[in-house]
Amino acid sequence: MSFFHSLAKNFATNFMLKLLWANLKMTFRDKQAIFWSLVFPLMFIVIFGLFDFSKLGDTKYVIIDESNSQISQQFEEGLQAVEIFKKQETPPSIDEAKDRLKNGDVDVVIVIPEGFHQEQMALQADGSVAALSPIQVFYSASNATINQIALNVVDEFIDQMNMRAAQAPTLFSYTSESIETKDVKYIDMIMPGILGMAIMTSAVIGISTGISRYREQKLLKRLSATPIKVRTFLMGEVLSFLIVNLMQISLIILFARIAFHVQVYGSYFLIYAISIFGSIIFLNLGFAVAGYSKNTKTAEAMSQIVTMPMMFFSGVFFSTDALPNIVGKIVEYLPLTPMIEALRSVSINGEGLSAISSQLAFMGGWIVLSFFIAWKLFKFKDA
Repeated sequence: MSFFHSLAKNFATNFMLKLLWANLKMTFRDKQAIFWSLVFPLMFIVIFGLFDFSKLGDTKYVIIDESNSQISQQFEEGLQAVEIFKKQETPPSIDEAKDRLKNGDVDVVIVIPEGFHQEQMALQADGSVAALSPIQVFYSASNATINQIALNVVDEFIDQMNMRAAQAPTLFSYTSESIETKDVKYIDMIMPGILGMAIMTSAVIGISTGISRYREQKLLKRLSATPIKVRTFLMGEVLSFLIVNLMQISLIILFARIAFHVQVYGSYFLIYAISIFGSIIFLNLGFAVAGYSKNTKTAEAMSQIVTMPMMFFSGVFFSTDALPNIVGKIVEYLPLTPMIEALRSVSINGEGLSAISSQLAFMGGWIVLSFFIAWKLFKFKDA
């Protein structure tokens, strides 16, 4: 019995390896699979890489008011009236604000010192009035356009406040300091999103259409009558797509690096780990779509229904912060959203495993849920 058991085990292993090799060959012979897996994501890298988005958009700033005076509040109100200035959540300290500036989360940090109020005005020996403590402006050295806009706006408000001060020569002033920061371009932000999108589309569309094609060809029904176990067949399918995903990841990162000098500041190992983690989710969803669909055309349509909303709402091309609050809360629960958030944290901010633990936990929940959905919908024997 042990001899026959060993023989059957070896047969199953050899079959799975042959199936794996056959799937890889079929994938690269399939023009549609090549397009969705490799060409489609690279098209977006080229399109967004050619645009200089640093010349567009709003200026994100944080303001730390240590004075908390009437004058400082007037200054803040004036900044908020500027349409292109978007105030961000105030950090607990100046050092943390500078860290956010270095990571590219904000464009400008403004500090209003304690001495910025009328009580600090004092007469000098010559009868003049002493100037108040200057406002401090910290900005990124990597974006000259935003720097100039920010400094011009602050300069204009300082001039206006000086003019309003009755018979007081140059009471208000500011100092500016350039801080060396990461040169994060829009393509650096978009690359992790395209990476997640590519994995999602190739996994969902590839698995669902491939399995549906097997169903139309009666291949699955024939296999169910053989000694080959279902898990052996499915394992071969999954492994072939995971190998394609690894090739996708490498090609996208390499192309973005060579063509547009995209930087990855974090661990490449974490980038690959997050991507494979996400691949499992979308492979499960692909099996679920295949189980629900009766033919290839239905599978293609259902795949688009699954992937298209996430492509545009999960932060692939734009930050989810730009969405209405209700929509933003909903998209947080989509599987692609935490995947892209984790990829961006590692790629742009250089974060480690602990910083993305919540996203990984959420993705783990989606692995369980997507497996349960696939298990309920996908029936091998009824194919």
